[in-house]
Amino acid sequence: MDFLLDWPILRWDAVRGIANNGLTRAAGIIPLVGYLILFNDRIADFMSFNTIAGVGELSPSPFLFDGIVKLRLTFFGSLFLLSSYCLFRIFRPAVLNEARGDLDFSSRVWETYSVYEIAFMEDQVFSDRWRPRTKSFWVILGRVRQRKPVLSGYRPDVRSAMFAQHGDYIRFLSREWWMGMMHTYRGARVAAMVFGIGGYLFLAVPSIDIAQAVLREVVWGR
Repeated sequence: MDFLLDWPILRWDAVRGIANNGLTRAAGIIPLVGYLILFNDRIADFMSFNTIAGVGELSPSPFLFDGIVKLRLTFFGSLFLLSSYCLFRIFRPAVLNEARGDLDFSSRVWETYSVYEIAFMEDQVFSDRWRPRTKSFWVILGRVRQRKPVLSGYRPDVRSAMFAQHGDYIRFLSREWWMGMMHTYRGARVAAMVFGIGGYLFLAVPSIDIAQAVLREVVWGR
């Protein structure tokens, strides 16, 4: 049996850290930055950043990039972050709102999920469309588990009896289902990660440029 796992950095739980945070949610500054870029001929002198670095008007600029380039990098960086955030919000699995990892989700299933909800997960995991993800669920003492539901015959009013008899099975089932959800919409996951990392890099360049110029002026006086 093949266990199809993407790199951890490409799963939804990792994409969340890149695409869904305070910076990506604040990417609404794009319209303002775009407006400034359209009128860059009026703000070129203002955006030189020489005052920040303590450089006089007649002194050579200590920056590697001029102000307009830094502004454009900020614009495209913000645009990339907004794209990453939108992709995450549209395609992410809803279960990410409930738990941060497979063990956390397994505990939540144990505490709150109904017999019907757990049986629904089991039906999905045993369907022909499901791709096995975790060896701990599918391989028992060296033998591959049969695709045969275990929980379908339980009634909602015997939940405690079901957990008493199949507790470990339900935990491993929950983790398998969680891992499957983290692999949905691969194209959206990859795009969100690429846009997010690209956006951070674009935003980092102006900050590094300003920092090095200020540091050179403070330390070496030039």
